[in-house]
Amino acid sequence: MYKSFYGLKENPFNVSPDPRYLFLTKQIEETISGLMYGIETRKGIITLTGEVGTGKTTLINRLLGWLHQRGAKSALNHGTDP
Repeated sequence: MYKSFYGLKENPFNVSPDPRYLFLTKQIEETISGLMYGIETRKGIITLTGEVGTGKTTLINRLLGWLHQRGAKSALNHGTDP
């Protein structure tokens, strides 16, 4: 319905957030940098907390994409080949 009416190429609303549409504010960039730093330096368990709807899942999906690009494995399959 939305695609044809607004002339969109993709469905605007999906069950899981798409990290391609993440708007990088200074706060989000700092959060992603902190998560990446924690992983790169093997800091152990890293916790991401926040209110409902603040973008935690989208950030994690972006982080998983970053890990996938570097050939790293994760416990969560990020839509890649098994």
